[in-house]
Amino acid sequence: MELSRYLEQLTDEETEPLIWWHAHLNDFPVLNNMAQDYLMIQATSVASEQVFLIAGNIITKTQNRLLPEMARQVYAQRAG
Repeated sequence: MELSRYLEQLTDEETEPLIWWHAHLNDFPVLNNMAQDYLMIQATSVASEQVFLIAGNIITKTQNRLLPEMARQVYAQRAG
């Protein structure tokens, strides 16, 4: 029933989702909890993915004994 009432709502696409859910907290308590769990997940940034990609190319199965200082230097050259 709560889901049916939610789906019948007319919403403005420009409304911020967290603000909308805060305003309708009491109207849809179960869905509100689910929405907060989902909306609070931080998006992965491209920068962090790039760091892991470069690091994975530096520290491989065959190059796994690099000293931390050397790994930092190689990373700085490749990321630079």
